[in-house]
Amino acid sequence: MMNVLPQIYSDELLYSVLSRYKRMCGMQSRRAFLEDVYGESKMLTSIFFPQYLERFRENLPPYSKITVDELIWNHTMFPFYTAFLSKERSDLIYSMMVNGCGKSIENLVGFSGGKVKPYNRLRYCPRCYSEDMDEFGESFWRRFHQVPGVLYCLKHETLLKSTIVPSTEKYADYWCADVDVCNDVEDDTYDERFMELNRAYIQNTMFLMDGDYQKKELPDTVDFYVDRLREKGLASANGFIYTKNFVHQFLQFYPSHYLSLMQSNVDESQQANWLRLFVRNNAKNRSPLRHLLVLQFLGISAEEFFYDQSILGRITARVNHVPSFDLEDRRNAWLKIIETNPGLNRSQLKEIGKGLHTWIYKHDRNWYDQVTPRVRARKKRSPVIDWAKRDEECLALAKQAVESLLNREGKPIRVLPATIRQEIGVRRWLDNRKLVRTRQFIKEATEDINSYRIRKIRWAIGELEAEGVNMTVYKVQLYAGFGGNNREITELIRQLFILEV
Repeated sequence: MMNVLPQIYSDELLYSVLSRYKRMCGMQSRRAFLEDVYGESKMLTSIFFPQYLERFRENLPPYSKITVDELIWNHTMFPFYTAFLSKERSDLIYSMMVNGCGKSIENLVGFSGGKVKPYNRLRYCPRCYSEDMDEFGESFWRRFHQVPGVLYCLKHETLLKSTIVPSTEKYADYWCADVDVCNDVEDDTYDERFMELNRAYIQNTMFLMDGDYQKKELPDTVDFYVDRLREKGLASANGFIYTKNFVHQFLQFYPSHYLSLMQSNVDESQQANWLRLFVRNNAKNRSPLRHLLVLQFLGISAEEFFYDQSILGRITARVNHVPSFDLEDRRNAWLKIIETNPGLNRSQLKEIGKGLHTWIYKHDRNWYDQVTPRVRARKKRSPVIDWAKRDEECLALAKQAVESLLNREGKPIRVLPATIRQEIGVRRWLDNRKLVRTRQFIKEATEDINSYRIRKIRWAIGELEAEGVNMTVYKVQLYAGFGGNNREITELIRQLFILEV
């Protein structure tokens, strides 16, 4: 059982709380840490969707009154990513977080198949970080800063910065929001129009994160969009959407570069762009980010969307169509098109005989399926990878990355598999088992915590010497970023002072 729990800050990710707890207890072993928190070490750890929360709650100190429901709604990304999902799927995800399932929840919310991806590094606001350090003596990871599409800190209107901390790995390590990773300064900015658009997006996001909304199922959501498009003159009285005008006005409302930042580019010439498909009743994944973009374009807040129950949607009329052409004539004409265009697939044949295709497909479907060929282009075989050559190339990159990390100016960065990948600019594929020499080198080059501490201390000593400061153990400890209360570090600095002298 855990004997103590750090203060949980407003909007703090549970991952951040656990990272601070791990540092507070001075734990180095990930296995021991997970056993201390959950009672078991072999499990997935997700930054956005932690599991086994009931087990975690039972392991909390007796005085703790925090509930699983409070953890999920106030300290995970659950309320944002499930806002537009069905109640059935949302309840399933909630249950998986409470009881655990051993499988990744991210796939259920659309991370794998969706085009809108979460930021793959944790982000922070430099101004919030400075204020936290002044007020609390430490900082923490805020949920709101990790929401895709949130470009600014609303409180300070400061551009959010990325760190080296990966956010979507299945077996994430526990990194605190400290000076080792939050060392960027505010400099970049966007123009006022971008800020204006993003402020409105952020306000809607804040409503979702509060979790104070009533579920709408997908058919009701689509009908709601149809109603609002009808009000803007972008749909007929029956609910037929004037797609071309809709897409055109959407692109006039949002600058193209802004849509690119929001991972939502729209190609006006593409028949199946995401905006055209968004307002159709289909099972395609819809990111909450894109829901908020469409609502903002329609001039509707997230709160209005969830509480407006007056939905009309499309109005369908049943009409019994009687063929007005001779069936045999139509069949012969379609067979002629197939005969004179061998090798073409159904889509290509449809383009040649548009009206005829529509008639045959509607009134004589079985015959159409029997006579119309299905031609599929063969997929090109992927080239065989020369893994020995790939291993040699990756090894060279890894060596360069380690050398760069060790010789970089400024506060040292610990040499870890994650920081090596970050330095190269690649993801976890560098850990492929076939990259034997690369994996072995990274394993050997990985810096243990004690070596990293010594390197930081020597760096701090060198910096203070260059500044002409009268050095003490305490000053070195603070300058290196260890704080002043870690006795183990204090003793290590004393030993280094003796060796250096």
